[in-house]
Amino acid sequence: MDKIFYNQELVGFKLESVAPGSVPITEENQPLQIVSLKHPKGTYLKAHRHAPKHRETECLQECLVVRKGNVRIDVYSSDGVFIKAIELSAGQIYVSVSGGIGINILEDAEIFEFKNGPFVEDKVLI
Repeated sequence: MDKIFYNQELVGFKLESVAPGSVPITEENQPLQIVSLKHPKGTYLKAHRHAPKHRETECLQECLVVRKGNVRIDVYSSDGVFIKAIELSAGQIYVSVSGGIGINILEDAEIFEFKNGPFVEDKVLI
């Protein structure tokens, strides 16, 4: 995992591989909860549901999963300072914990974006 920090604040991270088992990727106090699941054939993960609970967050986090193609993510701090650019290819993900991002499509791409909701129009251009 390649973690990106700015002034000792975690801004985001790039994930290139998945560890065996059911492994939490994000900290339990973060609004976007990501768990990787890597199990051999024949494994059964017990059926379950999640009981309704009140959840309140004041920040938005997002996860980009590149399904196809190649992209460059420009990573910015919360105050709009450019930190670095990273490339993602098929199968890699980037999790934006704080700050902002710009997405440059380097090859025809298919990307899934996951973020906590409900949706609120709150985009601030950097």
